[in-house]
Amino acid sequence: MFKYDIGIVGGGPIGGFVAGKTAEKKYSVAIFEKNKQIGLPVNCAGLVTPRVFKIVNTNEKEIIQNKIKGANIHSPSNKILTIGGNKIHAFAIDRTKFDRDIIKEAEKQGADIYLNNNVISIQKNKGYYEITTSEKNTIRCKILIGADGPFSKIRDRLFPYQPKEYLRAIGAEITNTTLNPDFIEIFIGNKIAPGFFVWLIPTNKDGTNARIGLCIDQKASQPPKYYFKKLFENKHIKPYIEKCKITKNIGGTIPLGVLKKTYDEHVMLVGDAAAQVKPTSGGGIYPGLCCATHCANTAIEALDKNDFSSFFLKRYQKNWEKDLGFELKIGMKFRKIFKSLTDKQFDTYVEKFQDPKIVEIINEYGDIDYPSKLVKPLLKKTPFLLRLLPNLIKE
Repeated sequence: MFKYDIGIVGGGPIGGFVAGKTAEKKYSVAIFEKNKQIGLPVNCAGLVTPRVFKIVNTNEKEIIQNKIKGANIHSPSNKILTIGGNKIHAFAIDRTKFDRDIIKEAEKQGADIYLNNNVISIQKNKGYYEITTSEKNTIRCKILIGADGPFSKIRDRLFPYQPKEYLRAIGAEITNTTLNPDFIEIFIGNKIAPGFFVWLIPTNKDGTNARIGLCIDQKASQPPKYYFKKLFENKHIKPYIEKCKITKNIGGTIPLGVLKKTYDEHVMLVGDAAAQVKPTSGGGIYPGLCCATHCANTAIEALDKNDFSSFFLKRYQKNWEKDLGFELKIGMKFRKIFKSLTDKQFDTYVEKFQDPKIVEIINEYGDIDYPSKLVKPLLKKTPFLLRLLPNLIKE
């Protein structure tokens, strides 16, 4: 039996970050990770905004593979909307190295890491949670934190809430591509990626290495592998990847629709476990780290005051919602509109958005992490969008 102040289930970047921040304050922290290695298997497209590196303490030179300045958005008939290009908007990163750097920092601060330890039982007692793992490790902790991904055991066993939907993702790392290294290629359409989109992310400065992938929603008629295979036959995508070779496969699940409640007595949920994910892009690293900051701060305050009540931990929810609640909520509204569009409508809107004045607005106000910033200035210049957004405007 081991006793800790904080027990964290999930050794990804979000759980690792909470561990590092809380261990830094000299509280005892344990991370339980079900996989044998940190950062593997990879189940992420590995694209983050520069804000991420203002939060975490990592070796940027080793982690950043390429700097992205813009995106080419391809409609179903291959009308192309080019946005950005004037400055760095995102980084393609090595997710395995990124995850491992964060865990190393947590260990440096004194956190204990238990690899290959899958949680098999969770029991609440007076004043603590007791956890037993597949390796027969049993711990007691004053605060239990679920950072265990989209199919969180902590959420499923201790909370009555679930994400509103799940996206199924599939992809690969590839070589011998012919890409502009400054730009991501995004392909939309109900036939190639129903409910979401396809991405091609250059991962080196020559545009010869990349990550290709797609997500589909739960209503897609075929499994992810079907749509992924079709990418290599698509006439609009083929020119970029005609001679490519797959070096590594990637896959995963993305939860969307943040939970109504992410805390209770002695317990908090963070990251994918709480569906703290951007509905417009599926990105979970930046919002997860923002929420992880509030989670760590709340845990530290609770331990300082020896108060682990639901009433006290409520401040975690209040603080992360103040930062990101509106963005995640409006993101789901954007997503609802996106899912309602036909391929013909995608073509129409991509063509209309090619207007230089509209592109200028997107380049000035567009923000991957905070897409709501674009709404008001865009509506002023594009009144034709008003009929698309009645529910959004009401909010």
